[in-house]
Amino acid sequence: MTTVEATHDAIAAPIENTWKRSGKALSRQITIGERDFVSSAVVDNTGDELGDWWLAYLRGAALEVSSTREQSIRSVELFCGPGGLAQGFGRACEELGFRHRGLAAVDSDPEALAVYEANHRPELTAADSVSTLVDYSLRRRRSETKFRYRPEMTSEEWRELAGEASVLLAGPPCQGHSNLNNHSRRTDERNELYLTVPATAVALNIPLVIIENVPAVVHDRLGVVASTTELLEDAGYYVETGVLKADQMGWAQRRSRFFLVASRLGPPLPLASVQEGLASPARSIGWAIDDLVGLPKDRHMARVAEASEENLSRIAYLFDNDLYNLPNSERPDCHKDGTTYNSVYGRLYPDRPAPTITTGFLTPGRGRYIHPTERRCITPAEAARLQGFPDDYKFQTGDSPPSSMKITKWIGDAVPMPLGFAAGLSVLATLPH
Repeated sequence: MTTVEATHDAIAAPIENTWKRSGKALSRQITIGERDFVSSAVVDNTGDELGDWWLAYLRGAALEVSSTREQSIRSVELFCGPGGLAQGFGRACEELGFRHRGLAAVDSDPEALAVYEANHRPELTAADSVSTLVDYSLRRRRSETKFRYRPEMTSEEWRELAGEASVLLAGPPCQGHSNLNNHSRRTDERNELYLTVPATAVALNIPLVIIENVPAVVHDRLGVVASTTELLEDAGYYVETGVLKADQMGWAQRRSRFFLVASRLGPPLPLASVQEGLASPARSIGWAIDDLVGLPKDRHMARVAEASEENLSRIAYLFDNDLYNLPNSERPDCHKDGTTYNSVYGRLYPDRPAPTITTGFLTPGRGRYIHPTERRCITPAEAARLQGFPDDYKFQTGDSPPSSMKITKWIGDAVPMPLGFAAGLSVLATLPH
């Protein structure tokens, strides 16, 4: 990617989002500063523009753009998982008229990497720890963090990528930061993997960076966010940070993620401004999954976990009594009054957004995951919809479908598409006219 001067006046103005409908053809115009980006698709006409737009995306509707940019956006992704962040970022590229191409991806889970490869087709992959791919050392003095020497990739094939990528995407392991991790929260050694991201950005000379994590990452004992910000700013990047909330941008899931976005081309759009420009009332879970009811139950994406007799009885109690919260009389002792997990064994409200989808969505004892209208938990296909994966996203790469443990981890840990979309707009706004 050629280094250019940024156009600062376009970045200072707020983002705007407008619609034009003609029958089943719906056009979306995203305005960033003085630049308009128009795309269109054939959608169902329910009168809800954003809802119709995203539902058409989930069902695989083709997108047409008014003008295709000559520049291709080539991405390198660290800790890629099955590709949720790439999915949202790629959609942002598509709606702005850029061609998004996968250059390289790495994840320590080879099966998740295979899913990523099947959907995003990077030219180079590595089923390895990111820490083995980049050589760097830090000097910490009081509150100051610096690289001791310029970071460098450890293999020749990765060193050859220097200067070739437009954007670095990364979702470092978040379990060490999560508020659900009561054992090693804030001190987990995995937290420092966050710092491999600025090292890789500098080593590969990548101008745009997007890092996502749980909101609690800002409380890490070693201050990985502050250190990453300092390392990137020392390398000539402008950095913005903030929390994006999917439901506040119209999505059917209450999920928040912390983003650090950076660009050497100019200041990224403030994340709060992007969220404000895309603001919309949350859609309901019914909007997202009602049309999936009735899919064949032998498909691996429509699997229903086998429930114990006790859990079947709890599910029946909710439906027989038209309830959405299980009373204490029907709960196990560990989930009665006083627990912080009051939503477990709960039934999803059909007219509200879903709570955060986690890796436990096949199990009623792991959260509010009982289907609104059917006596079962939601399926992988329904959870994938709520995470923003389109129906044609490939989660099976071989002859055998992935285990329930694998598929719930991939889907539950993923970044919802609207969040990657918003972060993508923030950094793509720094590209020149």
